[in-house]
Parts: sequence; structure tokens; C-alpha cells
Amino acid sequence: KFASIGGYKGGKTVAVKVMHPDAEFRFRNDFKIFRALCKVALPGWDPILRELEQQMMTEFDYKNEAHNLEVIRNNIAKSPYANKVRIPQPVKELCSTNLLVMEYLSGKKLAVAIEDRLASILGGDVTLARKVLKAKQQALFEAKDITSNKERKGFLSELGNMVAEGNDMSILQKGTKTFQVMSMTKDARNKLSLLLDVTGHQIFQDGVYNGDAHPGNILELDCGRLGLIDYGQTRRLNKKDRLAQSGVVAALGSSSSTPNEVANAMRNFGFRSRDNNDDIIAKNAALYFDSDAAGKAMGCATPQTYLQYLNSIDPMIEVPDAAVFVARTSFLFRGLGALLQQQLHTSKRWKKHANIALEEEGKAVTPYRLGLSAAK
Repeated sequence: KFASIGGYKGGKTVAVKVMHPDAEFRFRNDFKIFRALCKVALPGWDPILRELEQQMMTEFDYKNEAHNLEVIRNNIAKSPYANKVRIPQPVKELCSTNLLVMEYLSGKKLAVAIEDRLASILGGDVTLARKVLKAKQQALFEAKDITSNKERKGFLSELGNMVAEGNDMSILQKGTKTFQVMSMTKDARNKLSLLLDVTGHQIFQDGVYNGDAHPGNILELDCGRLGLIDYGQTRRLNKKDRLAQSGVVAALGSSSSTPNEVANAMRNFGFRSRDNNDDIIAKNAALYFDSDAAGKAMGCATPQTYLQYLNSIDPMIEVPDAAVFVARTSFLFRGLGALLQQQLHTSKRWKKHANIALEEEGKAVTPYRLGLSAAK
């Protein structure tokens, strides 16, 4: 707790973030080497890495992050999610370039809370909890359709065997614990759904969002709400980019969209490919802003492998800076979804926010939505 300093009267428990003296120097050198290696191994990622480097450089001034926290808090307070999530309040009187002081949010990282809850169901066995989570992720990677009765019964049987591993359980006990695991997964998925909605609102309606929303920056708070922290990589979209991004996601999220319509929305945003191939541009859109399910179906082990395949046919030569961190955010959420054995399609979840943004512009909806003519 802090005493009275610079107008701050104290009396609050706070979290303190201190920058290492050599942090910026080390980052610049490490990223220079990393980017040089990626030019050889992943040439299609260079525009993305350029924007990533520029954005990450903004993290070396904690006064910026304090301002970001304040802006995000104000936006959330006016949103439908004000009573569901919390953003820490910065103590701006105590903040400097190298020091960030903010309200302390009491809770656990969401991924840790999920693991702990699962371990509790399994009698405190953390190792078994991690094995179950890994199995669920593997089922997703192998693209098992557990919505079908056959695959669902097979997966539940496998899960039941893991739950009972090393224990002499009756069929009833095994079934009870399996049910508890599935119930826990449902609760975690509801939290993920809330996070997707909050982020969609921030991106498409506010135009200000966290470009680094990885699981470590999401807390399950003691009060029951979710805590969103670490806004060093806050991104801002101007109106033009926000509407263009909305157009892409609205097109992707519509089941009636054609590849030509999705590709035109991408062109409107500023994407350009060498051969202007509608199908490949549309597939890039899905990879960036929706899902890498198409790549998995082809046997691509990673999104990078799938991107290399797409670039081998028609490489992207222009990627708008504004798109990079929205794509990164989509990837981060898909990773969290994998933990819960859920193949996320972020555009399907974000399309309602994208459509609201477009509809608020009235006549501006048309050029960003569907039915555009092919680019010349």
C-alpha cells in the first residue's frame, strides 16, 4: 500500500509493474534477429512482423499504458458488459515511463483457474488434469466431430477412462466425475463466449482493444467477474479501418457470402495479392479472422503451414497494418478455445458487432457489406 504521494492519498492495494532497465535494448536486438530468421523461414509473415514490432515498441512507456487503461475502463463502463468484466484503474499520480501502478484485481489467471478446478474434480491430481486437457486439445487438432453421436460417445468413454485412471471407481462414480468435467467445460466456454463478445464490442464498436489478449491477461476474479489486464499493446482503429474490418467479418460471418464477396471486402480493407485470386484471398480472410479449420482439413499441422500453402498459389503483397492485431486477437482466442476442445470461428461470434458498426453508419453499410463488384 502506498502513502500519500503526489496527490494520491493511499489506502488501496495496488499492483505495480516495473520495467527492466535493459528491456527496450534487448527487445530491439532479439526482434531484429527473429525477423531476419522469419524472412527466410516464413517470408509471407514479414508485413505482419513489421506491424507487430512497431506496436510492441509502444510497450516501453508505461504512461501510455496508464492512459490506455483509463480509456478502456470508460468504454467498458458504457457497454453492456460493465457488470461482467473489470479493468484495473490506474493510479496515474504514481505512474511514469518505467513504473505502472494500478488497482489490484484479486483472482487467478483463467487458464490456471480451469486447471485447478479440473484437478479438484479429479481429487487434486494436477498431472491428470493436464492430461485430460491435453487429450481435449488433441481431439480438436485431429478434427474429431464430437457433435456426432458416435464420436461423442467415444470421446466421453475415453474421458471417463482417464478420469478413473489409477483409481478403483464404480461406474456411477466415473460417470459423476465425467459429468463434472463436462459441466466445468461448459462454464469455461461461457466465459470464453463473454470474452469474445467484449472483444468484438471493443474492436468493431469502440475501435479500441487489447492487441495482446492472451490467456495470461485474463483473470477469473474472486467476485465472479472476469478481469482484463495488461493494455500495453492497446490498438486503435480509425473509422475507415474499423468499418472496413467490419465489412470483412460481416462477409465471413454470413453463410450466404461467396468467395468473391469476401475477397472484395478484403480488397476494400487494403489487402492485395499477386494474382488477385478471389478464392485464395477469401481463404486468407478466413485464416486471419475466422478459423484455420480449412488448413487442418487439408492436413496442415499449423496455421503457418497453411499460410505457406496459400502463398505458394497467390501470395499476399499488401496487408493493411490495421488488420494485423485483429488477426492476432482471433488467433489468441482460437488457442484458448483449443484448451476447451472448441473449434472457434471468431467471425461467427463477431459478426453481430460488425453488423452493428455498419448499420450505425446507415448508407456506409453498402460498400463494406456484400455484393461488391470485382476489383479492377
